[in-house]
Order: sequence, then structure tokens, then C-alpha cells
Amino acid sequence: MDTLNPAIVDIGPEGLSVSCTATGAQLGLTESEDKFEGPLEIHVELVQQDGPIAVTGTLEGTAIRQCVRCLADYSDPLYVSLYAEYLPQAGAAAKSAPAEQGRKGARRSAQPVEPTEEADEEDELYWYQGDHLDLAPMLREQVILAAPMQPLCREECLGLCSQCGQNLNERRCGCPPEQAPSPFRVLRGRQSKSGNA
Repeated sequence: MDTLNPAIVDIGPEGLSVSCTATGAQLGLTESEDKFEGPLEIHVELVQQDGPIAVTGTLEGTAIRQCVRCLADYSDPLYVSLYAEYLPQAGAAAKSAPAEQGRKGARRSAQPVEPTEEADEEDELYWYQGDHLDLAPMLREQVILAAPMQPLCREECLGLCSQCGQNLNERRCGCPPEQAPSPFRVLRGRQSKSGNA
């Protein structure tokens, strides 16, 4: 996608504005949990000063998530505020950015990293080679980081019945209410046995 690969020479003294739409697949979001209603709206500003190229902007859309309580799909508005800095790769001690490791590397096989004081700054640091920036890996990473750890369709979601599996948000089931095991049940059993003896 050419819009997400701007040329460095196009970033003038006043900067460069990039506005486009992209699908999840175009950003490399291909896992089963990465579903979206329609395209994602991307608006970024690129500014090159003496050193890094600063990228700021927003990414908006609607994600389709699965509730962890009732397992139903629901629409979740997605709004990501973007900030990143790009440095040329040549001659730099390249940080292996999670975006460069690909989707599976960023989630499942993260490499152990020595803690440093600059860790917070490096979270927004990306490297580029050649005369173009590739914004897609940075955008993909930001969408992944914006996803909730425990997605809920709503705070008061009742979830599923543990006995029959009925979605309790849709209707009540006929199962008897589940009683929590009492820690005193064992003591009562022992007391009745010793009383009979």
C-alpha cells in the first residue's frame, strides 16, 4: 500500500500528512481474533527534524471482539492515538522491534530484553532502511497493544450458565442456582459421624 510507505524526500520542512483507509489484512492483522467492521481510518503527520522522523496521528475503526464471559461477538469502537519515531537502520545498534518480528513473534515468542532506563523511549522507536518508511508494522503493533486483555461486551455481562451453557444475557435458564461449596460441610459430616458413634 503506497500511502503507508511514504518517501523520505516527500517529508518537507512543513511535514507530510497521510490520510488513508486500510483493512486489517493490509496491516498484517490476520489472526482469528483480529476482525474489523469495515476499513480502519488512518491520519498521520510526519515531521523530520535534525534526527528522527516523528510520526503522530490517530487510527480509528470498529473491532469485532469476543466477550470473555458470554463468548458473544460485539462491536468495540477503536481509537488509537499514535506516536512513533523512525531512525535510519544503517550504523545504528538496531533494536529488534516487535513490529519487525511479525505478529506471532510479538505475541508468542518475545525475546527476553535486558531492562534499561531507555526502555520507555524505545517502545516508540522504529528503524527504516532505504528511502521509504513502512508504517504498517507500527500501526499493526499499536492496534494489538490497544486490544483489551479481557474484552467484555458490557460491564454487567452475566456470562454463561456453568451447568447448561445458556447465555444469561439472552434469557434465564431452568438450572438450579449453583451453591458454592461450604468449608464447614466437612466439619458437619465429621460431627454427625462422631455424634453417632
